[in-house]
Amino acid sequence: MPNNRRLAAVIRRLAPPILAVMALVIAWEALARLDTSRARIIPAPTEVIDALIRTRQSLLTAHIPTTLAEALIGLGIAFLLGVLLAALLDFSVPLKRAVYPLLVISQTIPIVAIAPVLILLFGFGAEPKIAVVVLFCFFPVTVAMIDGLTSADPDLVALLRAMAASRWQIWRKVRLPSSLPSMFSGLRIAAAYSIGGAVIGEFITAQYGLGQYLRSAYNTGQVDQGFAAIVITAALSVGLVLLIGLIERLALPWYFSLARQGQWEEPGIY
Repeated sequence: MPNNRRLAAVIRRLAPPILAVMALVIAWEALARLDTSRARIIPAPTEVIDALIRTRQSLLTAHIPTTLAEALIGLGIAFLLGVLLAALLDFSVPLKRAVYPLLVISQTIPIVAIAPVLILLFGFGAEPKIAVVVLFCFFPVTVAMIDGLTSADPDLVALLRAMAASRWQIWRKVRLPSSLPSMFSGLRIAAAYSIGGAVIGEFITAQYGLGQYLRSAYNTGQVDQGFAAIVITAALSVGLVLLIGLIERLALPWYFSLARQGQWEEPGIY
């Protein structure tokens, strides 16, 4: 019975987005085929698939592995830095008040504007692309972790204080566990940004990667290959987000229990 409930829940969750994507692809194909003018710019999905098949060798052996490696390394560094900084700010309120506005201001700076500076600092290898990914992913992880640490149940904190628990014990037993769902939410957002961040870094300068593939396709007028790069970027981003979601479910089984999900699915005041 529990397995049937889980299967039904998975079907209810996956069916709407799958149907929406199928409807979008069908409409895209129909509109592209109806436009028979020579000035048509946007390729049909079948043309994009054909471009993927034609260039699959270079995509699978050079471009996709390069972009994926840069995105994963940058995401890992951003995750570690974000968690450490959030924990540090949580232990020091004055430091949090001083640094938090700087974090917000840092997101107002266009990454493309500082990408040349990163190239001058790190050279033309993978380092500047990884740095771009870190800049994209650092903020959502840090902010989500900070918000999660401040969302701990005050009654539990008061209880541990009454039991003479140290500040470290309260942080480890109450504040940190309560922040994990928020932390994974920020990590999912960062994962969605990571592939795009690597592509932007490669678009500026790179020998391999989806960004270089995209730039080369547009420079040579092969728009179908450009759209192929966009499709692959979206697919990798979705796959990475789903992977983070799977890790979250394995790491936080108590958060995704059937009883808890059943409470949210019950009819409410709305």
